[in-house]
Amino acid sequence: MSEVRYISLSQIHSNPYQPRQVFEQGKLDELARSIHLNGVIQPIVVRQKDENYYEIVAGERRFRALQQLQWYAAPCIIMNADEQQMARLALIENIQRDDLSPIEEGNAYRQLLRMSDMTQEELAERVGKTQPSIANKMRLLNLSESVQQAINNRRISERHGRAMLKLSEVQQSEVLTKIIDKNLTVAATEKLIEKILTEKKKSEPRKCFGVSTRIAVNTIRQSVKTLQDAGVIVETTETEDDENYTVTIRIKK
Repeated sequence: MSEVRYISLSQIHSNPYQPRQVFEQGKLDELARSIHLNGVIQPIVVRQKDENYYEIVAGERRFRALQQLQWYAAPCIIMNADEQQMARLALIENIQRDDLSPIEEGNAYRQLLRMSDMTQEELAERVGKTQPSIANKMRLLNLSESVQQAINNRRISERHGRAMLKLSEVQQSEVLTKIIDKNLTVAATEKLIEKILTEKKKSEPRKCFGVSTRIAVNTIRQSVKTLQDAGVIVETTETEDDENYTVTIRIKK
């Protein structure tokens, strides 16, 4: 078993790869009360950077609770860990506690992938998740800052956020306000988004002919007229959508 050493709190510093962005004060208060009554059951895991500087590998909440209690020192276990191990262990600790927001989790996955040459599949195996789960969390990082913050603060769910990925930043802001003000369910949010996208498509101006398209259509029409003038029975229909102009020609046998 690793030796437990008491290290001054002033020499201990947060994990630079700590994925958690939000520490709920109520839960810290509960942990501080428990430590006050029962002591620290599980030591903080740190790595030593130099003689008087230690970084937390695992145990950020315990460290903050001890600071809150104004303890002088914390029981610690010192381990050797490189940068990638620091990031992975901090992530795994929080995942096992099921206490990270989806945004925090997505940021941690992105950071780990940037620090290593792992694929999403390999990372999934390392942290005990599925590849689609990791991909879905990372997709949330494409949302606007205000929507990410709302997910972090538990004001909307991850599924609300995924539904808004189809929208522009301005549209996301508008939908976010409606979700919060009207307490919309995910299903109601999806219906609202579908309505917004449908109305946007209807309001978009139709594409006009380019020069080359106009020349091609006029050439076809002139050819049809030449045949008709020669006594050939020719029927034509012309249809147009956002992408194509279609000319159908029928010639009687």
